[in-house]
Amino acid sequence: MTTTNRDLVLEAVTRFSTGDLDAFLDLLHEDFLSHNPGVRGTGRSAFGEYLRSSAWLHTSTITVKRVLADADHVAVHTHIQTEQGARLATVDLFRVRDGRIAEHWDVVQPIPEEPLNPNAFF
Repeated sequence: MTTTNRDLVLEAVTRFSTGDLDAFLDLLHEDFLSHNPGVRGTGRSAFGEYLRSSAWLHTSTITVKRVLADADHVAVHTHIQTEQGARLATVDLFRVRDGRIAEHWDVVQPIPEEPLNPNAFF
């Protein structure tokens, strides 16, 4: 099951990163929950509206750096490069139920131009 859930989440990330939001949203469970505080409302349609209104995401390059899967949870560590030049390190945590993504949490951190230590984000 862990491999299947990992593959599902990677398919979702691929659909999202290519800009195919409708195909991405098709992979969300009908009872989908987002824990992102910027999403107005709850459910799959509210999350879709949030994603569509985040124009910077549509022109960003998203590179998967790590994937960790444990039973029904999958974490994806990504590097996002925006068209405007911003660089972000992100971790998205997904919970899978019934072959669909049922829940999502995310953590987003800007990558500083000059970090104060030599430890890389990736």
